[in-house]
Amino acid sequence: MIIFLHGPDTFRSRQKLTEIKEKFIREVDKSALNVETLDGQNLDTKEFQRAITAQPFLATKRLIIIENLIGKNKGQKIQKEILEILNQNNLDSTVLLFWEGELNKKPKKSRAKTTARRSQLLFDKLIAEKFAQEFSLLKPDQVKSWAGEEIKKRGGQIDFNALELLANLVGDDLWQLNSEIDKLVALANQRKIDQAMVKLLVKSKINDDVFGLTDALGQKNQAKALKIINDQIKKGADPLELLSLIIWQFRNLLLVKSFMVENGSGYPDQRLAYQLKIHPFVLKKILGQVNRYDYQNLKNNYQKLLKIDYQIKTSQINPEVLFDLLVVEN
Repeated sequence: MIIFLHGPDTFRSRQKLTEIKEKFIREVDKSALNVETLDGQNLDTKEFQRAITAQPFLATKRLIIIENLIGKNKGQKIQKEILEILNQNNLDSTVLLFWEGELNKKPKKSRAKTTARRSQLLFDKLIAEKFAQEFSLLKPDQVKSWAGEEIKKRGGQIDFNALELLANLVGDDLWQLNSEIDKLVALANQRKIDQAMVKLLVKSKINDDVFGLTDALGQKNQAKALKIINDQIKKGADPLELLSLIIWQFRNLLLVKSFMVENGSGYPDQRLAYQLKIHPFVLKKILGQVNRYDYQNLKNNYQKLLKIDYQIKTSQINPEVLFDLLVVEN
């Protein structure tokens, strides 16, 4: 049997690897003497041949885990030779688990194009296996669902607004999100996690303050708004993560503006924060900006942002172009 786990979401693929390993030990080999992990980066053909032909010891099967063979091994022949070994062996008594992080499935032409072609052949065989599984990065809504389930598994609770803020701040980096969840559950200590706790502990992956962007848009300062967006993208910020934070902020602005249109602007900040379920820190920032927007302008901007979100997810349009249009048309 061959299992192939790969993809950019290495947190979930590692979880799956651990799950398979624990199940093997629990059901096949409680001693774990027949579980072996090979470093694919430094693997040679002889070591691989030895591992897969060795007979199980006091068990029916062996589990061999090979990590980062395709992505990191620079050997000129190893890919081809391992492919030949796989095609020649029936693996009746061996479970082979190949684990890889993100891979370039279509290698670019280069001086090493022969090696790349061999890597592609091995990848093609593994991806065609019945137990091949790709772990793509989660979409924003999936991140929220994943975080919510993980918090429940650890005996914690979180309110909706806090969960949304947590997902927006961290994005699809599940390694960081996992760590933040551990800290939040420990801090809450049986209480429900709220926005104040998230704001206290969680650091956004996007360094520039998103409030600065909405402030620039409210002032009609196109140059400043464009600079903030372009700087973030150049620093490697994920466009969807950046957009989700902007949408989150405009949703809060629209919520406060709607309340003021209906009820006036005389409410104390503390009562307004409680009424709208917005963290006082966030509300303070919003109140400094909301008067720069009229109600219809906020609604229009919010609709544009939702449209951009849809276009980024469903088309090949450059996200920078869409962000620029938002600023220019504001």
